[in-house]
Amino acid sequence: MLMNLSHWSLLLGAILLAKGLFALMAPAQAGQVARAFARHVWTGRTLAAGAWAWAGWAAYSMPIDFMTPIRPWIPFLTLAAIPLSWYWMDDLLSCRAAGGLLVLFPCPLLLAAREETSPLRLALVIFSYLAIVIGMTLILYPYYLRRWLDWCAAKPVRMLISGVLSTALGAVFLALGLLVF
Repeated sequence: MLMNLSHWSLLLGAILLAKGLFALMAPAQAGQVARAFARHVWTGRTLAAGAWAWAGWAAYSMPIDFMTPIRPWIPFLTLAAIPLSWYWMDDLLSCRAAGGLLVLFPCPLLLAAREETSPLRLALVIFSYLAIVIGMTLILYPYYLRRWLDWCAAKPVRMLISGVLSTALGAVFLALGLLVF
C-alpha cells in the first residue's frame, strides 16, 4: 500500500514533534546527542545502509530503458556500495547518509501530493524541495551539518529555539494530516 499525503504529513509531523519536544524538555541531552551525531559510527553505518538500500530499490524499479542491461546487477552493486561507503566515507558518514535520505524521501511524498487537491499540500511540497536542496548540500559538504549542530548545541537557548521551531512545524504537519488531507 502506498502512503497518501495524510500518511506522509502524519509521519513527518510525528518525527518533527518528537525531535522538538526532546530539544525542549532536555536541551542539554539534546545538545549532547546533536554533537555526537556527526561522528557516531553505527548511526552513520545504519543510515548509510538504509540510504543505499532505498537508492538501489529506486534504481531497480525505474522504468528507464538504458537501465535494462544493468538492472539484474543493481542489487549486487548496492550490497557492494554499503561496506565501501562505510570504509571510504567513514568521516561524517552520518551527515552524508542523512543528506542521502533527505534527497530520497521527497519522491514518494511528491507523487502523493499530485493526488491531493487542497492548496495546503504546497506546505509539504515546499518542505520536500527544501529537503532535497539541503540533502544535496549535505552529501557534498557534510561538515555543514556538523557545524550547524555544534552551533545549536553550544547554547541551551539555541536548542530551545530549534525545539520550538521543530515542535511548531511538527504540529502543523500533524494538523494537516488529521484535518485537511
